[in-house]
Amino acid sequence: MNKTKIALIGCGFFGKQLAYSFNKLNTVLVGFVDLNIDRAHQLAEKYGSQAYENIHALLENTQPDLVIISTFNYAHREPAIAALNHNAHVFIETPFTIDQQECREIVELANAKNKTLFIGHLLRTLPGVIKAKQFLDENKLGKITVARATRQRWIDSSPNKDWWKNNIALTGGKLFNEIHELDLLCWLLGDVDSVYAQSTNRAHPDNLENHDIFQLLLQFKSGIFASLEMGTAYRLHEWSITIHGELGALVINFFNSTMTLTLANGQRQQFNLYDEFEADLSLRESGKAIQRYNELNAIVPLWLSRATEIEAQTILDHLNEGKESVLTQQTMDAVIVADAARESIKQKKQIDVICK
Repeated sequence: MNKTKIALIGCGFFGKQLAYSFNKLNTVLVGFVDLNIDRAHQLAEKYGSQAYENIHALLENTQPDLVIISTFNYAHREPAIAALNHNAHVFIETPFTIDQQECREIVELANAKNKTLFIGHLLRTLPGVIKAKQFLDENKLGKITVARATRQRWIDSSPNKDWWKNNIALTGGKLFNEIHELDLLCWLLGDVDSVYAQSTNRAHPDNLENHDIFQLLLQFKSGIFASLEMGTAYRLHEWSITIHGELGALVINFFNSTMTLTLANGQRQQFNLYDEFEADLSLRESGKAIQRYNELNAIVPLWLSRATEIEAQTILDHLNEGKESVLTQQTMDAVIVADAARESIKQKKQIDVICK
């Protein structure tokens, strides 16, 4: 089997990890681009490849099968459009974009070019989360009544005031930059009908525009009510999704790396989120540790490294063997809901959501 040719646009913290994960598989990294050309050169030297000054030169000279986009959140549209116009499949690190109209434009072009678009919702790919989705599809909980998602922790202000994640113009804010739990609610429960949201900054006075508390109330078209509370102003850490139904409840607990199904008849099943003990242990230890912002050269914890490897494998399985990938499903929904939540915060009212 020929190796899949991959080009990487964006060589920062997560770009480096994606390069590492794809390189372990049946791929060849054919080229790199970054605003900081030295970063691109460093990765090119590491993988025996080449750095390019711009996206056009990269695509013209390498003709990749797959383009990985790991740039600033606001800067996903241009490389995605360029890659699709060069007949490459596209993988975009989350969030898809911070503007739903850009999402629609990219999806429409991907469909027109008959190319696959993957969005990096890596939590979907964890074996325990896949099992939770299976249980819901099998109607194990019966009629779903209510759900609650949390991603609450304390993070001290970054000492680097110029760090890009402090700039909501680049990130879209935490609703977009930390979109995984909102995405899981959409992916597991279906279409959202409306959202009411509020946010503020209580613990980081040095960057008041970058809110550290978000609370969302979601109503789904199915009638399910759900909430999402997230941020970095919480001393007691929580990171989980709980789904209640007439026949039982399901809990995905990222802090202890388990998924638990408890039925009303007393039956209970528990699964680890990973198939490897070491990855589960790494996630549990990470949950107990003091949370810090990622630095470019920080050591990637095993649980995150393993998650990106699983993510890379599901992409290649789709491209090379035609296997279904969860990364191609409901690609826009979380961004559309986040966009509506942002509008709700601005207008201080409930906003209808149109996901189709």
